[in-house]
Amino acid sequence: MRKLLTFIICSLFISAFAQQLNFPLNYEMQNRLERYIATSSKFITGAKPYNMAEVTTAIGDSALQELGFDTDSSKDGFKFGFLKGDMLAASAKQKKFYFAINPVLDVQFGYDINSKKMRYSVGYGARFDANITKKLSLSFTYQGVTEDYLQQVDDYATQYGVLPGYRKATFKGNRINSQLFSGYLSVSPNKYFNFQIGNDKQFFGEGYRSLFLSDNASNTPFIKLTANFWRIKYTCLYNLMRYAPIDGFNVGNDVSKFRTKYATFHLISVDVAKWMQFTFFEGVTWYKGDSTRTRGIEFSYMIPMAFIRPVEFALGSPDNVVLGIGMKFKASPKNIFYTQVMLDDMDVAAARKGKGFYRTKVAAQFGFKSYDIFKVKHLDFQTEFNVVRPFVYAHKAPEQSYTNFNQALAHPLGANFLESITFLNFWHKHWTASAKVQYVAQGLDNPYQHQGSNIFVSDYLIAPNLGTAYSNYFLQGKRTQIVNVEARGGYLINPKINLSAEAFINYRFQKTANLKSNRAYFGISLRTNITNRYTDF
Repeated sequence: MRKLLTFIICSLFISAFAQQLNFPLNYEMQNRLERYIATSSKFITGAKPYNMAEVTTAIGDSALQELGFDTDSSKDGFKFGFLKGDMLAASAKQKKFYFAINPVLDVQFGYDINSKKMRYSVGYGARFDANITKKLSLSFTYQGVTEDYLQQVDDYATQYGVLPGYRKATFKGNRINSQLFSGYLSVSPNKYFNFQIGNDKQFFGEGYRSLFLSDNASNTPFIKLTANFWRIKYTCLYNLMRYAPIDGFNVGNDVSKFRTKYATFHLISVDVAKWMQFTFFEGVTWYKGDSTRTRGIEFSYMIPMAFIRPVEFALGSPDNVVLGIGMKFKASPKNIFYTQVMLDDMDVAAARKGKGFYRTKVAAQFGFKSYDIFKVKHLDFQTEFNVVRPFVYAHKAPEQSYTNFNQALAHPLGANFLESITFLNFWHKHWTASAKVQYVAQGLDNPYQHQGSNIFVSDYLIAPNLGTAYSNYFLQGKRTQIVNVEARGGYLINPKINLSAEAFINYRFQKTANLKSNRAYFGISLRTNITNRYTDF
């Protein structure tokens, strides 16, 4: 015990050896990075974004340079870059102090073949990163957007008052405007612990989607504690979120009336062996209160090492608790299988009384990644299958649904669906190409019927009627099918900020019982693309 205490106390005074900024939370950039991580058996990949200190330790400067990240700390002063490194940067004393300013661009122009109209999305902004010391870093990003682009995005913004991935949607004719502020302060007293506070997005999982916690919704104020030692990585995350007033089947879209709710998440990942990592996840959401009840922060959920479920039972089981397990298997360093199983609610006693009990809330993910397929360097393949049963992520108190700012915290489709999504990615030097094929089958809610897809409304819309609490089935409701195909190809101008010029084509087909629609776009884009925005729903 004395040796353990001595180790803990001494570790607090050991300097960290790399910057504490986060690696960009972007699918394309992470896909390029993780081929190098795959050869490191002790690097735990269950929680994202990654800290640059752990990335540098795991893969080294040479791999970062191959990815296009400038790791040269031998020169002080200002640096300007367009094809390499930061657009504007300054460093002193071999990067003990460093700052960089980069543009944030997401400009896409496409021709809609069906409506014979030009469509566009113009995203703009700037990002500021700084290392104050080797232990302290900060980042701040502003993003704005104006667009008249994808029909499903327009429909969502009209219904819920928010632009997916952003916040309040402002309508001006056919245009939708929105903006987003994000940032964080990151401190590492040593190489084992990291503390962050800010307003940003998180992602728990190995796949393109996450059934635990994803970066689909708008960003949230957060406090995050991370411990990374031996073969264990522990993440404790506290969030402040927003929800709209909900009246029956009607979800409010007036963002001026949004109210406060809270969430706590724990993620424990263990590197069990060179070929396997295991993850345990738990989370809880609860709301601040209304005119009849004031609650505020529940300090019992703030204990970093507490198991949430026993705490919630001790409080009278009032909140929305989710539990999950994830696993990652390496058949080889270049062939990886992964899975998630998420449990939202399960009443075994009630389920035994009849078939199709609505509170059998389970979701599952199965996926496979392969690098350098057919022995072609940098030709990567990924396929993923997601299944979410009806009523998952919803709650009897709709304020406590698994959502933030009228957007799903996990999967953008909500619930009651199956999805197959496959990627083929290639990059050679600065040339890139990608293809995506997505298939979705979903049972949507019929008007004024809660059949399991709408995660914003209350479970009590079904629970009081025991006749409808049973006899539920997967994909019930208005059966909907979606096929989405996209291909992109272009030139990676600056790998550090993922600035690329591309040409693309997108085709989307949607079918319900009595309605079919299809849309085809082709166009060009200029994007920095350092975050994810999900419009494939």
